[in-house]
Amino acid sequence: MALLKHVKTTQELDALLETKGNSLVVIDFWATWCAPCHAIAPTFEALSQSHKHVTFVKVDVDASQPIAQKYSVTAMPTFVFIKNHAVIDTLKGANPPGLEAMVKKYAGAPPASSGEGSSSDSVSLLELLDVSQLNCLNESEEHGVKGILSAKRKNSSSSYLESDADEQLLISISFIQTVRVRAISIRTDPPSSGPKKIKLFINRPALGFEDVEDAEEPEASQIIELSDEIVDKGSKIPLRYVRFQSVNSLHIFVSSNQGGEDETRINSIDVFGVPVQLSAVHLTPDFKTNEETW
Repeated sequence: MALLKHVKTTQELDALLETKGNSLVVIDFWATWCAPCHAIAPTFEALSQSHKHVTFVKVDVDASQPIAQKYSVTAMPTFVFIKNHAVIDTLKGANPPGLEAMVKKYAGAPPASSGEGSSSDSVSLLELLDVSQLNCLNESEEHGVKGILSAKRKNSSSSYLESDADEQLLISISFIQTVRVRAISIRTDPPSSGPKKIKLFINRPALGFEDVEDAEEPEASQIIELSDEIVDKGSKIPLRYVRFQSVNSLHIFVSSNQGGEDETRINSIDVFGVPVQLSAVHLTPDFKTNEETW
């Protein structure tokens, strides 16, 4: 997965490391005032593109001091290599050849292709969810949205989201960084309980049913009628990409279900796209060292 993940808290990092297990995680400890950090940033990003089975994380030491202290970071940039929660190596300074060599040394072979046809420029964004902000109006007490999304990956367990008073749901999904969304998928078993008409909204944290029931495009970013085959297979649903270029939160209003039933059920949701990357900083100072002390 070719993403640069920006982590701010030890809780976020611990959760990420838990999901990665024996896979390599490389953390770039950097600072906004550190010229060598900006100089090597394009190399770090390029490595994330060429080693998609490796997780590349950026930690701003000023914004996330507890993480920097945990890993005894005293100079920037510092690159920490982790597998199974354990530090296996460290590299200090802006040394592109050294960084490339160390990534190749520890990355291992990429896993075999799953055959699902994932594209290089569109990946699941679930790892970027802000779980603390997950919310769903009219969810049942026993079967809420966190049951299918809190693991920050596509749900394959027996958990499901179910509506309560009627068939409608209003799901709010927030991200820890701005993203561009290309597609979503929604799967339901049985499909007769799955969503039929949905309305998508972006960046509306205080949305309620009174705001969405009568909304039409362009107030709603997109309105989609789903077939039972789409929700049965959990097929990708392409979005009008131009309308989802700068997304901090995505809101899915389920207006009706396939069978006209009293309750709507969703077994899994996935969101596909790319994170919005900051433009590379062009530096002109002629600095004499490849690292900065903190």
